Amino acid sequence: MIKNTVFIAFVVLIGVTLVGCVDDGGTRLKNQDPTVWLSSAPPEGTVSSYTVHLYWGGWDPDGEIRYYEWTVTDNKTGVFDPADTTGSDKWHRVFRNDSTFVFTADVLADSAGTDPNRLLPTDFIRSHTFFLRAVDDQGLPSRNPAYRSFTSRTLSPVVDIIVPTTKGSTPAQVPPISTFQWVGKDYVSTEREQQDPDSARWILLSTKRFDESWAATLDYIRDNPNAEEWSDWRYYRAAGDSGKFFTTAALEFGPYMFAVQVKDEAGAISAVFDQSRNVRRILVSQRSTGPVLNVSNKYIGTIITSSPTTPPAIIDIPANIPMEFKFSADASGYGGVASGYRYGWDIQDLSDPSQWQIDYTPFVKFCTDRKVPCTETEPRAWQFDTHTFYIEVIDNSGYTSRIAITVNVLPFTMRKNILLVDDWKENSPGLLATNGGLPSDEEHDAFWEDMLSDVKGFDPAVDVIQIDEDVPITAFSDYETVIWVATAAYNGKTRSFINNVLRFVDPTAPAATGKVTPNIVALFMSAGGHVLLCGEQIMCASINRTSFSPIIPAFPLIFRYELSGDQDGSYGDSNVGEQGIGDLSFSYQDCCVNVLDIAYISVRNAIRKAGQGCPINTVRPTPHDGKKDGLRVALPVDDKYDFPTLTLRDEVTQPGFRFAPDVNGLNCDVYNPLYFADVAKGGTSQGTCNDFAEIIPPRDCFKPIYGNGCLNQSSKVYNAPVAFWTTKFEDRIPEAGGVGARSAVMGFHPFYFKPAEMKQAIEIILFDEWKLPRKGQ
Repeated sequence: MIKNTVFIAFVVLIGVTLVGCVDDGGTRLKNQDPTVWLSSAPPEGTVSSYTVHLYWGGWDPDGEIRYYEWTVTDNKTGVFDPADTTGSDKWHRVFRNDSTFVFTADVLADSAGTDPNRLLPTDFIRSHTFFLRAVDDQGLPSRNPAYRSFTSRTLSPVVDIIVPTTKGSTPAQVPPISTFQWVGKDYVSTEREQQDPDSARWILLSTKRFDESWAATLDYIRDNPNAEEWSDWRYYRAAGDSGKFFTTAALEFGPYMFAVQVKDEAGAISAVFDQSRNVRRILVSQRSTGPVLNVSNKYIGTIITSSPTTPPAIIDIPANIPMEFKFSADASGYGGVASGYRYGWDIQDLSDPSQWQIDYTPFVKFCTDRKVPCTETEPRAWQFDTHTFYIEVIDNSGYTSRIAITVNVLPFTMRKNILLVDDWKENSPGLLATNGGLPSDEEHDAFWEDMLSDVKGFDPAVDVIQIDEDVPITAFSDYETVIWVATAAYNGKTRSFINNVLRFVDPTAPAATGKVTPNIVALFMSAGGHVLLCGEQIMCASINRTSFSPIIPAFPLIFRYELSGDQDGSYGDSNVGEQGIGDLSFSYQDCCVNVLDIAYISVRNAIRKAGQGCPINTVRPTPHDGKKDGLRVALPVDDKYDFPTLTLRDEVTQPGFRFAPDVNGLNCDVYNPLYFADVAKGGTSQGTCNDFAEIIPPRDCFKPIYGNGCLNQSSKVYNAPVAFWTTKFEDRIPEAGGVGARSAVMGFHPFYFKPAEMKQAIEIILFDEWKLPRKGQ
């Protein structure tokens, strides 16, 4: 466009040179004014968006156009007033042939049809006339400017107060120093087009001025848009979010009314005052509670309180287990600000600041999308005695919340070699009577006594416990190693107590105070003990199935994203990712299992299947088959020990029995199945889905022992891991002495395999890895 203008000017100059500025008689000609036109603009008299891209052109018969000038009139009476264009200060230069203009639309289109109690996006309009003139190289403007009259339109923005949360006729009880927060939305032309508002303003009035009448106070706000009590308009995206909140000075006790408005770039204002959205009734009063305090620990879960007198939580732990706490505080629900925290151990006088390890300290970081202040403590370990941890937060008005956690430190002698926890409740008449389905109690006990018969000092009468109710961690304190045999099952039909021990506890969910039942298996491993977990779908015990009801979880199950029941289909959900759901679960953190599948499952529609695109969030039938894909042979894949191949025992595989070749294979867990990587092959970019599935590569602490040997060797679960080592605690040496070693998981019942083969595999774990002494040594 600039090049064309230069060329035209050059031609005009040549013409002037050849023809000259004089007539044939030598008389100088009068400079002629340039002509101008609008080549693209809203049709005359129409309604248009408030943002308009205009195009124009011009021509000077005896020179060149140096620039254009434009002005806009706001036709307050609905028609053009010539005085609005008088004076050079009204005109603005532009050196192009087009530009985008933002016109005001600040008049409520239909005040009669607006509900004064219901805030909605509403039409705002304004009549305008746009004028354009060209100015030539001698400064002469067009005598007849081009113009276009039209009406600009927009939808008014809306705003919602989010703090305090109490709405309607019930006053929100707030402290003397309160913070109000809001969120605004600006609708452009339709409710599908959204952006941030341009600015916000607010007003806070005591009802005492209006005979303590809420209605009279609100009428004053509505009837006085220019009242001096209104704040100045503040840019909505101002630094520090200062356009999205307001903190009061210290207020006197009593009732108040708070209101907020937002304005868009066209000048439209949220003109309605709605007590469920942008108006709040406020009662400033004395409080008996403080900020909502969340304190979490991997063994306890999360304790939540807003009271300064919460009963303590009590937990039993082995000696020298580091205890650390993460905590956050939020006072925004009542308009306060969590301004500081303090904590310490074994404080005798809570009113003495010198006894607190950390005195009141401002929060310096925030957690979660809600920007809740948070921090964490340094780990602290104890060898004996009882110790109490105190954490207290304070808001900007001086109200506090406090939590106490009492830790009973237990000595772990670990002087005995092995404990068998029999958590598989056998109530069947035996293998023969159940066609190889379930052993009797005698058959099951005899199998395990044989497996452990060569361990020095093992006494079945003493070193086997049958779990019928909660087992305290003290039951483990005398043992160096533990084998826990259970039937967990994904379907929630609890037949074992281990479901209550290993089950995932959502770190965001409240935990009860009083005596806490921790994950004693995780604590035992942390203390240097070694564990073998085995049984049907043993890792499924970590799934918090109650959070899925009535939704059935889909498999493979992605621990990090699904343990708290995230079923919205968005596995890229940043909020879920930031919270790290699954990071504190036993399977995810202590056993290193990222993805869990079931080799045979009755709910076929709950199994994922890769398809087009990146369908991690889809659930489709998949060709898993209990007969072809179920476990029949455990194939050794360990790269350190010479594990034997395991085959199902004859008593369960003979014709017509439960695990005969023409019936079903053994039901089991499949861990970190690589076939789930197929999902990524159809993705839009390499590795996109794997970032969510987290299976390539598996976590470093996951070391497979056995793979699934099923009839169908082309199956996606063929040779997928069904047993594994976890190296998470292999460097932990028991305080009482011993060796550091890995713990193990078998996602199937060892009983169903031939005893001689199984005993050889078990003894590799007992004697080669755990270094237990044999009888006679």
